[in-house]
Amino acid sequence: MQENEMNGMEEDLIIFEDEEGNTYEYVVVDYLYYNGEEYALLTEAAAETDEESDSQECIVCKVVAEEEDGEETESFELVEDEALGHKLVDIFNTKMDEEEEEDE
Repeated sequence: MQENEMNGMEEDLIIFEDEEGNTYEYVVVDYLYYNGEEYALLTEAAAETDEESDSQECIVCKVVAEEEDGEETESFELVEDEALGHKLVDIFNTKMDEEEEEDE
């Protein structure tokens, strides 16, 4: 895990591997519960923000709790349902907007 320099909190670093063995690192931006399931908003760990739009590409994953050898772990499954993904992104955006307003 890496240290988040902006707020001093540890970031959740998630590493995905594709069928060809390529690895991709993502950082969890936020978590939320929707319809009894936990979801996470992730962004690429090494991604640079687009200077024109000042935004990063994000993905939404379902957080799946698993138990392995008596220890609880979490895995992240990409949300493939496009409608659900859009709905969750809207909820994440609303949540982040509200948190920004509270900070002001």
